[in-house]
Amino acid sequence: MQKNLEWEKGNMFSKRSVETDVLIKKLLKCAVSGTGIHEEFKCMLKQIAAFVRASVGSLLLLMDDGSLQFVAVYGGKEGIIGERLPPGSGIAGVVAESLRPIISNNPSEDERWAKEFAVSIGYIPENILAVPVMTGNKIVGVLEVLNKHGGFNKEDLKLISSVIPILSSVVEKVRLYYVNQKEIERLRALIDISLKLGGMLDLQTLLEGIMETAKEALDAEASSIFMIDKERNDLYFVAATGEKKESLKEIRVPWGKGIVGWVAEHGRTLYVPDVSKDERFYSKVDEKTKFITKSIIAVPLWKKSEIIGVAEVLNKKGGGTFTVEDITVFEAIAKHASIAIENASLYKELEDLFRNAIMLVVNAIEAKDPYTKGHTARVTKYSMLIARTFKMSAEQRRALELAALLHDVGKIGIPDSVLLKPGKLTEEEYALIKEHPSRGAKIMEPLKIPEVIEGILHHHEKYDGSGYPDGIKNGDIPFNARIIAVADAFDAMTTDRPYRKGLPLEEAIRRLKKDSGTHFDPEIVQAFLDVLEVRREEIIKTISS
Repeated sequence: MQKNLEWEKGNMFSKRSVETDVLIKKLLKCAVSGTGIHEEFKCMLKQIAAFVRASVGSLLLLMDDGSLQFVAVYGGKEGIIGERLPPGSGIAGVVAESLRPIISNNPSEDERWAKEFAVSIGYIPENILAVPVMTGNKIVGVLEVLNKHGGFNKEDLKLISSVIPILSSVVEKVRLYYVNQKEIERLRALIDISLKLGGMLDLQTLLEGIMETAKEALDAEASSIFMIDKERNDLYFVAATGEKKESLKEIRVPWGKGIVGWVAEHGRTLYVPDVSKDERFYSKVDEKTKFITKSIIAVPLWKKSEIIGVAEVLNKKGGGTFTVEDITVFEAIAKHASIAIENASLYKELEDLFRNAIMLVVNAIEAKDPYTKGHTARVTKYSMLIARTFKMSAEQRRALELAALLHDVGKIGIPDSVLLKPGKLTEEEYALIKEHPSRGAKIMEPLKIPEVIEGILHHHEKYDGSGYPDGIKNGDIPFNARIIAVADAFDAMTTDRPYRKGLPLEEAIRRLKKDSGTHFDPEIVQAFLDVLEVRREEIIKTISS
């Protein structure tokens, strides 16, 4: 009898082991299906839920602000994808903070359950099994399976835990996607503001557009601009976004009152993550508008050395907290608003600020690799020096400059393990690197500036047609791309890399001449050589910068 029992236990264990192996193969198949991030994870959730006989599965990604964002759902309400749980909220939030799994077979009676969120989406689960998804010692998300007939048990937890390593190995792919999407959105927002400022919009429309862009870029509930009225010694709204914007028009804030009053008086950026705990908060605005302020970033607006107003953004969506990056981006946006208020026609100053804002993103990419630091700035400088030798309009030069600044933006999303590899790349790794012009053009596509997009897309084409991504040649390669190709190659040749020292100037010149007519447009090579002859010392200083 005892032997039979042991045989049955062993047989059950063996059967489960085989089933686990089958599940792992199915998960790997989902992960490499090439159907896109959301579908791949939906496929994996379907297999995992079926494995423990649950009908619903969800994956939440841990964001920089501590909130958990739904990134994939199977069998449940797919409309919650993109929604966030505030830090520590709900069973998933407790799992993320404690790093321990939770089984709750009656969540509606569980004090850890996010009841308000569940009611808001109209979904009440029967039971939940939630497990932390770890990469090494770092938590990256939470896996939930829900609605198993009869409830979950420790055996289910053990089974789920056995496949978590497979899931965590690909979750980093999702995390990278969402982080990069946010950087892309911020980059687009800054470019969008620059384009708005370049147009002749009336100031009111302009400021409202800037604040709407700020609200979207920071994923906030509302944003607004106050101006200082010196005669009345108070601040008044000039632009606002959000549901309550119309009710703000007649509201004024006494000088020195509230968060905005403090910023106007002290001239410093202020972030208040919880206004209920800050005695400077002026609650009368909320009382009049019925808007509930939870957190604020407030930034002073300057006209030369004088403070003329305050820009503010309110409440991170999903109950999250604003990050250091959010503050940096909002300060950049506030600078654009200041210029618009002072004088929308100050084109040169605007362009400088815009370029600096773009460089915030570019520098973030270059910071990954000390050997490429300053690459974008040098390529842009060489490109603009070449442009001077041709008859190009101000608009054409501006498009070239923007294309040069952004020519490597497609490297966002390429893994560091490939970008920073010191040795020779494999064929697969090189193929991934070769995707960056197409990736960059795709990122910039919504801007609808053909000259910029073409310059990014084709800066690795070669004059004889042997380049990528399209293998076009001669005059079919856009003019901006031909200029950037020479500037990019020259900088690559003359700067140090992990695997070699930069070439001497004379050797780089020799190689440019050698590849003129094959890799590069001969006319542009000659133009650059003419620049080198006249500005030799300046170029040498730039190389070493």
